[in-house]
Amino acid sequence: MGLSTLVAFMLLGFFLAIRHGFAVGPVQLGANLLLIEPRGGTTQLPIGLLPTVRSFPQVRAAAAIGGASMRYGADARPVGVEGLSAKAFLAISGLVRAGALPGAEARAWLADRTGALVSAASAHHNGWRIGQDLVLHPMRGAPQRDLTFHVDGVIAKRNGVNFASDVNLHLGYYRRWTHQDTVDAFVVQARHARQADALAGAIERRFANSTTPLRTQTFKSLLQGIVERLANVNAITSLVIVASLFGLFLICFNTVIHSVSERLGEFALLKAVGFVPARLVWLVFLEAFLAIFPAAAAGMLCAGLIVHAIADEKLQLPGIMLTPAAVAVSALIAIGLVILSSLLPALRVVRLNCGQVLRKG
Repeated sequence: MGLSTLVAFMLLGFFLAIRHGFAVGPVQLGANLLLIEPRGGTTQLPIGLLPTVRSFPQVRAAAAIGGASMRYGADARPVGVEGLSAKAFLAISGLVRAGALPGAEARAWLADRTGALVSAASAHHNGWRIGQDLVLHPMRGAPQRDLTFHVDGVIAKRNGVNFASDVNLHLGYYRRWTHQDTVDAFVVQARHARQADALAGAIERRFANSTTPLRTQTFKSLLQGIVERLANVNAITSLVIVASLFGLFLICFNTVIHSVSERLGEFALLKAVGFVPARLVWLVFLEAFLAIFPAAAAGMLCAGLIVHAIADEKLQLPGIMLTPAAVAVSALIAIGLVILSSLLPALRVVRLNCGQVLRKG
């Protein structure tokens, strides 16, 4: 029973952490951020539209982003390359403030027009180091030529999430390399999160009749839409939690009632020598509590370790954590299981016929 309780509460804690991550992750990631793309998705954005977007009074910063796929090394490992508006990218991402990028590396990148910031995952996978000069090769059939850059800094993960592509170049260098004056998207940071939806509508209306109509989405709505398309997380986790807890209740109930049945003679003797029914009930409750609650606490501890070590890295969504509210709910569920499992056995003990039980031996 202890092992079953541990596993069940480990699953309970894990799924409660997942639910919290899907509930608050989109808000944490982009409450005040907008993604602007060409409507229809068939064309790219002219870079000349960026100053107009920046002119909106609600805009704090706006960055243009262009991307390409390249390959590196003899085994042609795929590498994602992005060209970014450097200062706006650092301001919007907050990498320096968050400690994901040292200030010295950020300043070195701003001063090096042919330099790049690389992600920690890509640096580890490819063996890249700060100060190296590297060459990437185009994919087969792609129009790009070889790309040479200098590694100025490494962007660490923040809350388990990569906030940048494998290789991040200055937009000017990226445009010279591709010979293009278009980009894939603009990322806009609103001055206040509450202005994000209104700003998205204003930008769309401004370009509604232009040659390049825009589609503007808040990052919050974008991520929540992805979550909803993938699955109804709450429904799935609720179903798994209810099923596991119901199975656990049956195991706990059968174990406690079997344990009490084997010791009916002892309870009858205690009742015969003067133990009041309330004390006998407490004995049954204490036995169930000691069998269930420590195992439940160990299961929650295991869930916390799993969430910390694996979940936020693999799912790459901030907010995946065991909150105090989740721990409190788990404690209440454990107490509820103790009460439900001990209720019928305790009632049986209270109604014992001492003489009849003791005669049976």
